[in-house]
Amino acid sequence: MLSNYTGIITAFESRELLKALTQHRGIATVAIAGKYRAIDFPLSYMKNAGIKNIHVLTNKNCRSLRNHLDVSKSWGLNRKNGGLTIHTGDFTTDTELLIDSFEDLLNSKDGMVVIAPTYMVANIDLDKAIEFHELSDSDITVIYKNITEPNENFLGCDILEFNEKNYLNRAFANYLPKKNQNISTEIFLIKKSLLMSLILSKPSRDLSLKDIIYRSKNNLKIMGFEHKEYLSCLNSLANYFRTNMDLINSATLKELFFNENRPIFSKVKDSIPTHYLSESIVKNSIISNECFIEGTVVNSILSRYVNVEKGAVVENSIILQNCTIKSGTHLKNVIVDKNVVLENTDLEGNPFYPLVIQKKYKF
Repeated sequence: MLSNYTGIITAFESRELLKALTQHRGIATVAIAGKYRAIDFPLSYMKNAGIKNIHVLTNKNCRSLRNHLDVSKSWGLNRKNGGLTIHTGDFTTDTELLIDSFEDLLNSKDGMVVIAPTYMVANIDLDKAIEFHELSDSDITVIYKNITEPNENFLGCDILEFNEKNYLNRAFANYLPKKNQNISTEIFLIKKSLLMSLILSKPSRDLSLKDIIYRSKNNLKIMGFEHKEYLSCLNSLANYFRTNMDLINSATLKELFFNENRPIFSKVKDSIPTHYLSESIVKNSIISNECFIEGTVVNSILSRYVNVEKGAVVENSIILQNCTIKSGTHLKNVIVDKNVVLENTDLEGNPFYPLVIQKKYKF
């Protein structure tokens, strides 16, 4: 059953959502928990469900994404036929790019499709979702999570309303946090032939794939499958910061990454362990390989090759690759992009609007 599915990952989220952090990269390749990237999650849960053919749709400015995906064997997708395919073009929507790439999809023998975005951070049990879809009478299945308490983490995301038979009645944007809202993960299961039919009969080329699917609710049976584990959306700088801070909590980290049946894979990089000097103080933090810690790191996440010198303090912050935090520097609620050197400076942001130090900045 699972071998009959093709994966489509739409990496078309607006770079404006994460502002300075996505000036040089798309949301698909922003760092999560130090060494992972946002696209690792859909790639992994598709791979874990036995999907062997995955198409990634992205715009033409995708050097960071291509670099991350150049070793497709990290996800078991290095195959002569099928495997991982990246589609790029000068298009404004994933719909236009998919139409341009129809030939590749038509050549696939798979009759079913799973569509997923890159800015939803979750470890989806696709096996159960596919089983639900196959046993139901639905034309399309959409995966959602019920948020029981008012939650600003999903502002702007899609809220789904279902009737008593679990058919989709309404889909609309979430701008007023309320209790018991069904937040769409924007993951859809659909027949390939039906997807092509919907796209070719689209009312507008400006509509995204998800909007075309939502608009078909009056003519097709769209049913919901509930995801009950961790979910976060990287649709704002505050949410990106909050998501990473969530993962410092060991229970959340375990739920997302340490399911033996659904591991999360990333690009393999062989590197030495981090070096902690005797003077270092590290508390409640995620530290990637090949860092050099002599100063203080508290409630923070460090990517690879970060150097925190003696006398430097990193608190409630995210430090990306190849950064040097020199003596006399104190950071709090700060996101430091790659290849930055900071010395003798005191920087503090707000958890709801963290301060971002742009790539290659030297202070």
